[in-house]
Amino acid sequence: MKRFIAIAILMAIVLLGYRWYSRSYAPLQHYKHFADDILHRRYDAAAELTDGISARDLARQGSQERIGAGPAMFQTLFPSRYAVESTEVGSDGTVTLHVMQTVLFNPPGVESAVRPAMYAKLNQVVAMRKTGAGWKVTAFDNKFDSMDSLSAR
Repeated sequence: MKRFIAIAILMAIVLLGYRWYSRSYAPLQHYKHFADDILHRRYDAAAELTDGISARDLARQGSQERIGAGPAMFQTLFPSRYAVESTEVGSDGTVTLHVMQTVLFNPPGVESAVRPAMYAKLNQVVAMRKTGAGWKVTAFDNKFDSMDSLSAR
């Protein structure tokens, strides 16, 4: 009897842990993968992570296109940083993230593979919902915020 109770408690803990993961961590990881695909201009791969948003529509929202002089400005991209400003969960299960993506990069002429010389900040709002195939992005808004050199930070 004690063994049955211990197994039931353990199963309940595993279930609660999975529910927490699927509601908080999984959407954020999906968003980061999606945002990286957008930043690196892999619009077809990003479109596969959405529910009905075309690669052409994502190209119009592209991160490199929104920053400064556009794609010509990026010689080297470094891993982005993400600051989640708020999370909203709708009654239909839609998760909306308000995120500040900090893009770290080197402009042409800067030859450092160790650390970035500049950063740009993008305000992004992404709506996602869970489908049978996992999380899917249903809406995406990408706005340029600011850009500066890291030495000025």
